[in-house]
Amino acid sequence: MHEYGIVESCVQQLLVELPKRGAKKVLAVRFRRGSAFSEEALRMAFAALSKGTMLEGAVLNIETVNLDYQCKCGHKQVITSDDLVGHMYICPDCGATREVDESHDLELLDLEIEE
Repeated sequence: MHEYGIVESCVQQLLVELPKRGAKKVLAVRFRRGSAFSEEALRMAFAALSKGTMLEGAVLNIETVNLDYQCKCGHKQVITSDDLVGHMYICPDCGATREVDESHDLELLDLEIEE
């Protein structure tokens, strides 16, 4: 589950930077994720990694951007995490494969903090 590692990196960076900026607690976090990045995995990883930190209990607001795919055979689809085999999407019509790198599919947009 690569999503866990990506969320872990983000949480670790926040835990280093937020105290430097006088944050006592994070009330809300807003992320943007690509449709291939599992929202369930994001929520589970964030909950596990934030436990016992200033991020624990923060409200997660998650926006989703669709990863639209059009195969050379004409098949069109929004790719979700359920459509992937590892990092690969396989066209259900012709079997063509496309690598999907979820690491570019998570962006921290905003934080609401208590100082």
